[in-house]
Amino acid sequence: MKFLSIKLVRDLKRNWTQFFSVFLMAFLSVLVFVGLQGVWGGLEKSLDNFIDANGLADAWVYGTGFTENDIQSIQALDGIEKTFSQYEFTVSDLTNQAPSSSSERTLTLSAPLGKPIAEPYFVQGTTFHESPGFVWINHDYAQANDLTLNQSLRIMVDGREIELTIAGMILTTDKLFFTGTQEYIAPDPKRYGYGILSEATLEMMLETSVLPNVVEVSGTNSRLRTEIESIMGERHIAYYDQATLTEVSEALGRVTQIRNLSFMFSFLFILLAILAMYTTIKRLIDTQTKEIAVLQALGFSNRTIGFHFTSFGLIIGSFGIAAGLAAAPLLSHFVLETQKNILSLPHWTVSYNSLSLIVCLLVLIICMASAYFASDQACTGLPADFLRGNTKGKSAHLLLEKLSFFWNPLSYEAKWGFRDAASNKMRVLMGIIGVAGGMMLITAGLGMPQSINHLVNKAYTEDFTYHQRINTSDSAFLEESFGQEVQILPTRFAPDDGYNRLLMIIDQGDFVHMKTTDNELITPGGIYLTEGFANRAGIQKGDQIEVFPAFHESSFRFEVSGIITSETNQGAYLLKKTWLEAGGTFLPQTLLVDEETAEALSGNPAITSTIARQDQMDNAYEFVDSLGGIFTMIIAFAVLLVIVVLYNLGTLNFVERTRDYTTLSVLGFRKKELRRITMIENAATTMVGWLIGIPAGSWFLSQYVSTFSTITIEYTAHFTWINVAIASMIVWLSSLSTTFLVSQRLKKLDLVSALKNVD
Repeated sequence: MKFLSIKLVRDLKRNWTQFFSVFLMAFLSVLVFVGLQGVWGGLEKSLDNFIDANGLADAWVYGTGFTENDIQSIQALDGIEKTFSQYEFTVSDLTNQAPSSSSERTLTLSAPLGKPIAEPYFVQGTTFHESPGFVWINHDYAQANDLTLNQSLRIMVDGREIELTIAGMILTTDKLFFTGTQEYIAPDPKRYGYGILSEATLEMMLETSVLPNVVEVSGTNSRLRTEIESIMGERHIAYYDQATLTEVSEALGRVTQIRNLSFMFSFLFILLAILAMYTTIKRLIDTQTKEIAVLQALGFSNRTIGFHFTSFGLIIGSFGIAAGLAAAPLLSHFVLETQKNILSLPHWTVSYNSLSLIVCLLVLIICMASAYFASDQACTGLPADFLRGNTKGKSAHLLLEKLSFFWNPLSYEAKWGFRDAASNKMRVLMGIIGVAGGMMLITAGLGMPQSINHLVNKAYTEDFTYHQRINTSDSAFLEESFGQEVQILPTRFAPDDGYNRLLMIIDQGDFVHMKTTDNELITPGGIYLTEGFANRAGIQKGDQIEVFPAFHESSFRFEVSGIITSETNQGAYLLKKTWLEAGGTFLPQTLLVDEETAEALSGNPAITSTIARQDQMDNAYEFVDSLGGIFTMIIAFAVLLVIVVLYNLGTLNFVERTRDYTTLSVLGFRKKELRRITMIENAATTMVGWLIGIPAGSWFLSQYVSTFSTITIEYTAHFTWINVAIASMIVWLSSLSTTFLVSQRLKKLDLVSALKNVD
């Protein structure tokens, strides 16, 4: 065994370039999976720790005002363990702002009326107390706006300016992903924040006592959202659970998203690790027939020799796994940093579980099994078989040869390349999968930001063209102003996908241009569903749908007139005319205006808040930019994958055909012609892998993008030919580079040693 160990070390040194691809695939498999597993495992642990320590409601009910009877009726429902009520409202923050400043800052404040289900986490300052005049604001908002403890917070409430003292900085479990408005797709702590204050402070601010407008529910009842409608009637506004409340669902869903990515990317690298190890051991055995015969003659059993070759998989796989485990924390912390800009947690941690060890063990077993099955010839052959030399080079006629119109015009080099590829199917398959995998990863790396940017451009340059959204509760102001009125109602639909959504009722105007899948505009006469909602609920054009909107005791029935190709605000759209004809009440609180009207209405006291379309676009673009490092990393992995796989393929081909190249050289072939032969297989492999990689890349991008979709935003893959061209250029440049490097080995070809007989 000592002799085999020495041989093992020598073979590894002599053939390290071939084994490097196996090492790299094992390394990347472990790095990607364990690195991302540390992210989603750590994020899951951080969320669980935060929620376990501070609590989180199972559902949130919004209404115009909950009486004691309402709350008791909810508490009496089966499965409900606890209820908690609070009053929530929004105010404008004027602190640290110049009088001429045009930027708006909005705070969502809530006053708990009892012991909350979700206790706030106090980052700084004092704990919550009932003394009037104090407020606790979220930590991210305070940092973004340079707010400090004990500073006066100037806020505007119902046209009155009030000052409160900042008593502390907090984080809460029900605002993990706080955007402050449904019009933003990512948090913007510079503009939107939240806070809590005491009931005494609330009464001081409003100068009156009020009924709670939010009830948090702890417990499970499958009919809760319909029971709430019966209890509240037209006073019911909205119902959310952990899957639909954006502030919670986005955070909890991020764990699943990253977990899916870890499996998707690792699968590709593990597949290539199998092929790389199999082809490398096969090549090693084909070039060591004499050594195998000598070992058998010296008394080594076929099984011992087979395990000797299997040990290559053990050692290379172990080194790759060890390197992957060593580098995984770097990837984990890198990706985790990108999440800190999006989610609000008191503590962040990287956490690995037994699944990482299982994947590491799986990669090692795969490397060893691939090597073992590749060494099957060494396990069953006789010394005489190996001393005859390698007969595998014999190739049968190809089916293509029967196509004379195609075969006859081919050059000798091309014919030789086709026959060689046919006799080395596994090696060629590895190259094809490597190139196709590279195309898939590059397409995903380029396509994901492009898909999000396309969503933003389509939503804010095609679907909506307003300059500003004005929010107001003053009906007289709306009647006097020039713009397009919109009423947004939280609504339950039947049938649906189990979640309440938004019903957008729009007046005639010039700022909404959404089209259906049939490329038609919204017209009176029916309801229009967004494509994501329709697909999830299994609803098609022409179906009947029942609508249960907020502020209405009765339901409405409409025919689905079309499916809208809108990625944002997944729900339904109606024209005002259709709504009024059905008996609905049109009470808009949003006005879409152009730039001229926005300037004319600036500073009007009837306006509660405004959102510029450009600000919505900037928010989305900043979200994409924050993920830029991840997309770049994916592209880098893809380029590395293509280069290493193709270089390994070319090297294997060169080593296996060294004797053939030498014979051709003796027969008079020039270096240029031999170099052309070495290029053919790489070029053909690249071509096939590239052609497969284009549709595979489109499919992979669709799967990748869909992992980010939620019930409110439907991300769709935007597959452009520009991205295909860039990905193709990267793949082909990588292929040509590796082909050039391999062809340079022809200069070092030893004619004498290559032509020696194996025996």
